[in-house]
Amino acid sequence: MSKQLMIYENIQPLSDKHRTWAVNVSSYDFAAHLNSSPLLATEIPFAAGEYPIIFSATATEGEYLPLAVMGLKEGQNLFIDANGKFSARYIPAFIRRYPFVLAGAKDAETLTLCIDENSKACNPDGSQGKRLFDDNGEQSAHLKEVVEFLKDYQYRAEMTKAFCRKLHELDLLEPMQATITFKDNQAANMNLTGFYVVKREKLKKISDADILDLFKKDGMELIYSHMQSLSNLNDLINKMSGQMVTKS
Repeated sequence: MSKQLMIYENIQPLSDKHRTWAVNVSSYDFAAHLNSSPLLATEIPFAAGEYPIIFSATATEGEYLPLAVMGLKEGQNLFIDANGKFSARYIPAFIRRYPFVLAGAKDAETLTLCIDENSKACNPDGSQGKRLFDDNGEQSAHLKEVVEFLKDYQYRAEMTKAFCRKLHELDLLEPMQATITFKDNQAANMNLTGFYVVKREKLKKISDADILDLFKKDGMELIYSHMQSLSNLNDLINKMSGQMVTKS
């Protein structure tokens, strides 16, 4: 079965059907195939300490999405081990919201709270984890927290679109590629392409008014965090190199 929204398999609206259900996310194996995760703009300073952060162009002209890079090839997540344990200190909200999501048609005015019914984190009999509803059929305290988290996520997602749109308008993003070599395994050498970064030279050329506008909206902090995060690529290379030595 193909994945929906990268990590979901069977998204269904939350209903009375789930009255007895409980959720317990004890493993992150659902994200073990993700070599990158979408980020909210406000997450960039937190994620920058561990992941290289890049921008990816979407199908919409002029629209970009911040990504935390977690692997160097398709289907590889260097931060999740065979037991589903996440080794990073910061986990992106895109992953933390699982198995829940707000979904709906693009032109819909309201979104529906949904759950991935195929998730291993779901316990229909309510035997393990946090209940979604109490015995009276009312939302549990946990589910109320989930709803608030998802509402905040949607709000920050719109802020993220605005931030990326500003980067595009100011022509700060440019395509980048990286050649990665492994001393002891030349066959594993690779070229990474198809991503965008903010170039310091371009940043220096924008007007003082635009710089001030970015600064007042915390954009400069996000940009510098992004640029600094690119040094984390070396850590990913070392992680992958260590895995190749272990398997050899």
